[in-house]
Amino acid sequence: MTVDVIMMETIEVKEEEEFNKKKDFVMNHPILYSNGINLDYGDYFNVYETPRGAVSLKWMYENKCSPQNHILDSYMGSELEYDVFPRSTSHPDLFSLVERPADKCTVTSENAMQELCCTAQRYAWGLVGSNSTVARMKAAASKYDGSGFKIDESSPYAELWVGTHPNGMSVLPGKNNMSLKDYVRSNPQLHCGLSTETDVSFLFKVLSINKTLSIQAHPDKKRAERLHAANPSAYKDPNHKPEMAIALSDDFEAMCGFRSLQDIASSAQKHPEFVTMIGVENAKRLIKTASSSYTPEQSRDMLQTMYHHYMSLPDEIISVHLQSLLGRLNSLGYIVDCTDELVLRLSHQHPGDSGIFSPYFFNHMKLREGDAFFIGANEPHAYISGEILECMACSDNVVRAGLTPKLKDIPTLVEMLTYKTGQPDVTTGISLDKFTKLYHPPVPDFAIEVMDIPPSQVYNMGKVNAPSVLLCLNGSGVVEQGIVKSINIGFGVAAFVSANTEAKLYSGESGVRIARAMTNVHL
Repeated sequence: MTVDVIMMETIEVKEEEEFNKKKDFVMNHPILYSNGINLDYGDYFNVYETPRGAVSLKWMYENKCSPQNHILDSYMGSELEYDVFPRSTSHPDLFSLVERPADKCTVTSENAMQELCCTAQRYAWGLVGSNSTVARMKAAASKYDGSGFKIDESSPYAELWVGTHPNGMSVLPGKNNMSLKDYVRSNPQLHCGLSTETDVSFLFKVLSINKTLSIQAHPDKKRAERLHAANPSAYKDPNHKPEMAIALSDDFEAMCGFRSLQDIASSAQKHPEFVTMIGVENAKRLIKTASSSYTPEQSRDMLQTMYHHYMSLPDEIISVHLQSLLGRLNSLGYIVDCTDELVLRLSHQHPGDSGIFSPYFFNHMKLREGDAFFIGANEPHAYISGEILECMACSDNVVRAGLTPKLKDIPTLVEMLTYKTGQPDVTTGISLDKFTKLYHPPVPDFAIEVMDIPPSQVYNMGKVNAPSVLLCLNGSGVVEQGIVKSINIGFGVAAFVSANTEAKLYSGESGVRIARAMTNVHL
């Protein structure tokens, strides 16, 4: 009998005792020996096929399999006997091993990693041409995915989408540009794990921000369902949209959450135009309340009353007082603070927009690379500048408040906001090991790992019981799943990883940095 031998991997055995144990295991294996096969120690790494799939002597040894006909007994706990037999070159799944439980799934041709071709969105607020990381990523990835993408140096590139949202679906070049959604749904248990999900639960993005996005909030799940049912043209899906932003640059800025009553009162005392925005009587009550003790309920009521007044003012009144405010801030010798400076920036980016008053309501945040914060449902926010990773539940529902020509659903917005004060917590992630940081939001939809692997290292990327996507942020390397699948990974390259499959990451000469988004298995 002739046995096809395939080199599976090469390792270095340093301890002589371990070396001899493995050598004896190989050279005295009765099944292979009885078939007249001459073995040496190197055959320890080779793969042989059994009626239940392909196994290596290394796998048998490490799983303490008896060197008898019961090759898989110790793993399966069965009494079945198997004989080694020659590999057929026409065998469709040489490495489809024994049927294992979903949480012990191995890698086969059916669930191996898949390269992705992702969508670049050209929203007006994006960085232009090659200044945009989104554009550079898309162009670099085209060398691998065959998309032929070329950067238009006159066009903005705002977002790169990695996921299954219909407005920016990722596709699989290796499967005739099959959509990622269709691929996942072809075998949801295999690709999504033990959950009942039939789709990827998250949307992963890169954002390149040139000018401030709209003031916005995202509805919770129940409200999203109601909004979608009542107005599907404006609210295109019934899902919520919690988000997490991770700074990729040191110049990332955002507004998020309401300032304290004391800070808002200070702006009212400084700017009479802002008093008109929130209402004169409301301003008097604000100043009185802010100077004494108050309950969270009183704070919420105060903020909702003021913000509703502001959002309900006619454009003509806002325009008059906006011009007055900007005239004073721009006057010679007037000393502006950092909040006033942001108001002036917004006035240049969004001339005449009512949202220019927003910095007097909302916290102004500045983050450095690696800093991150979570944005829950019904929280007002706007990204101002910089470049970020963003992960969210798979939705595109937005309720807008300003700094946009798009629809403003003021009654829904005023009613839905939490009116909590204070900035969201900023995290730099949790170290899982010396190479990987975990960004771990309090929602089940998503989590993010960022792996920074030094040059010429081998890193084991563990399996999780959930689907995930990889996106290379810097450097290069190879991601390998045994001899089943190997992907050359470089800047901008993305891949889908099915649930319960692991991989080895071999970093290149300059190292490699990879972000991995997944369903949140860390809750």
